[in-house]
Amino acid sequence: MSQTSVEQLVSQIRQLSEEDRLLLESRLAELQEADWQREASKARTIAGQRGITQDVIDAAVDDLRQARR
Repeated sequence: MSQTSVEQLVSQIRQLSEEDRLLLESRLAELQEADWQREASKARTIAGQRGITQDVIDAAVDDLRQARR
C-alpha cells in the first residue's frame, strides 16, 4: 500500500462518526481474533506433530522461571 493510499485511508477514518469508528474498531478486533485463532490452530497442529504437549510447554516455562531466579 502506498503512502498516499494510507493517508487517504486515515483521512477517511477520521471523517467517520464516533459510532462508525467504534464499529470499525470492533470489526477489526474480530478479524484479528479470527487470524489469531487460525494461527494458534496451526501452531497446535505443528506442536502435536512434534510431540510438544501442554505438559512439555509448562515444564519448559517452569525451567525458565527457575533459571531466572
